[in-house]
Amino acid sequence: MSFIISFDPNDGIVTAKVSGKATHDEHYAARDEALRICRENDCINLLVDLRELLTDRSSAMDCFAFGESFAQMSPKARIAHVLPIDAKSREDVKFTSDVCANRGLLTREFETVDQARSWLLAANA
Repeated sequence: MSFIISFDPNDGIVTAKVSGKATHDEHYAARDEALRICRENDCINLLVDLRELLTDRSSAMDCFAFGESFAQMSPKARIAHVLPIDAKSREDVKFTSDVCANRGLLTREFETVDQARSWLLAANA
């Protein structure tokens, strides 16, 4: 798995682009880096572009644990997930997002980056 995380000071959004096959530890490394950049920039808006993610190495328990830990680490964040193309990965991301939402984290899933960005920007208005 590879990931690129950036911050755009013009819109106040941290973007994490994640691609390839991901192990459980790699998911946590990307999460930790994204949260670090959010903290450094006093940002609560996170756009996670997962269109190229493959989660064939993840179990339902991995997804549950990841979603639960993310919500605990960043309870004030707003997270917009751009869903993967791969069907299994889509279901894994939706399940993880549901766990985050059930733990009080404001999160939504989108088909495109533009939709996700628009939702985050509307939340700022």
